[in-house]
Amino acid sequence: MRLTTDPLSSRSFPLWFGVLAPPLAWGAHLVLGDLIFELGCSPGVRGHILAGLSLETWALIQTTVAAVIIVSAGLFAAAAWRRIVATSNGTAWNRAHALALAGMASGLIYLALILYGFLAPLFLKGCTSSP
Repeated sequence: MRLTTDPLSSRSFPLWFGVLAPPLAWGAHLVLGDLIFELGCSPGVRGHILAGLSLETWALIQTTVAAVIIVSAGLFAAAAWRRIVATSNGTAWNRAHALALAGMASGLIYLALILYGFLAPLFLKGCTSSP
């Protein structure tokens, strides 16, 4: 399968990246965030440091990476949508238009979810037990 940048193609990388990357990045963010604190808070890890960085720093890094992926996916979808608007109608146009709109909406929704991830390291203390 060969990907293309033509938004009217059914194998358009910008459209599929725009639709699929945000939920996948958000899912990876959830899994990696849990993994970081599960590993870092285990009794075998001294000082709650992984690879020389604190758990909160790792949380901020992985949240930033996920946000960058989601923003770039939304920008890819928006660029494809701008190219699609200038073309004529047809079956390929309808599919591409729907995918571009879905990609932009997906980018906005998942970006809002990821931005909440920046709040947790600022307000919550890692490796503390519940009362």
